[in-house]
Amino acid sequence: MTGTVSLGGLLLTNGCQVIHVPSYLQGLWEACQELSPNNIHWRIDDPNTKPDWKVRLEDFDTVVLSAGSGLFHDSIVCNDAGEFPVDLVRGQSIEMSIDSKTAEDYPNEAILCGKYFTPIPNSNKVLIGATHEYKSEAFDAEEVVEELKSRSYDVSPFVWDNGSVMRMTCGYRVQTRRGNLGRMPIIGQMKNCDFHDNAYVFTGLSARGLIYHGMYGDLLSSMIVAKDESLITDEYPHLLWWKQ
Repeated sequence: MTGTVSLGGLLLTNGCQVIHVPSYLQGLWEACQELSPNNIHWRIDDPNTKPDWKVRLEDFDTVVLSAGSGLFHDSIVCNDAGEFPVDLVRGQSIEMSIDSKTAEDYPNEAILCGKYFTPIPNSNKVLIGATHEYKSEAFDAEEVVEELKSRSYDVSPFVWDNGSVMRMTCGYRVQTRRGNLGRMPIIGQMKNCDFHDNAYVFTGLSARGLIYHGMYGDLLSSMIVAKDESLITDEYPHLLWWKQ
């Protein structure tokens, strides 16, 4: 299978563009349903109960773990993030509301400047984020606002001067350790998995995931079909950086 992999990604042209991620993901999900010979369905577990992953996945031949920070945070799936060259980085964002009269003066465009400004569709609100926190204790509300404002005010003073903070959100990102090729995603077959004998992992794409998910997803699917990751990684040896 060497040389048969078609590398591709998401191509954006004509200047800065914003993808409505929920719609895009829904389209990907529908495409997966069309390609699958079997019916695909969502399964919602009791949020107060940790799933028995071994029982839940025992009928599957292959499992791909690709839940981002959900793989490591609170040991939901992987027992220890320390087994992988990654760090869990906290990110807090704020949602700001702009008065409906002045909101007309703010262009409905997203801005990426180290931090991001993202207009929320059909509202006078803007999402601004995110902090980059490694420490165990999270920034308090005042620290979050100070951090985001200090690093983005010069780019979009209009929002800060005319908006008010409505709420804050918090999440975690998987950040892979930096190597000689920069921060690379983690893709490949897991050597040890407590709940499945044939499990693969796909995580650590970070903000580049929206661009490169097609390329790396194609490589991963080729590994799985070949039943031998070396047939792919012989051509792309950097893919296994995280095992070395």
